[in-house]
Amino acid sequence: MDRVKVGRVFQMFDRNRDGMITKEELSVSLEKLGVFISDKEITQIFESTDVNGDCFVDVDEFDILYQTTMKENNEEEDMLEAFNVFDQNKDGFITFEELSSVLSSLGLKQGRALEDCKKMITKVDADGDGKVNFIEFKQMMKGVGFAS
Repeated sequence: MDRVKVGRVFQMFDRNRDGMITKEELSVSLEKLGVFISDKEITQIFESTDVNGDCFVDVDEFDILYQTTMKENNEEEDMLEAFNVFDQNKDGFITFEELSSVLSSLGLKQGRALEDCKKMITKVDADGDGKVNFIEFKQMMKGVGFAS
């Protein structure tokens, strides 16, 4: 997001327009947006954002927080989109057959044998139901990975 847009969002949080966001302004602004989080979480967010430790969040510090938040949201959306490619029947799970179908359509040899797909799913199937749900898929994408 460009600097002008970040500045506009910053102004929404800077309730007294002094160029700095206090912990209280952050809390009130989030509540007005319908985001209710505990005082402890507000303190954690605030302290991690207040890089220079002056007990205020300036526009530069806010920009870092905003960019990090947007990046996390985009990553989640990207993962959901990837998950949906494999979840062909849209039931919220990737089965052996769905994995095989997608891998085969991509021309990958791992998709040819259903037994190979069963092994891949077993490696990331944390709850042991024989399918991969979105949470398991996210964990896999963050590092566990399908084995070849």
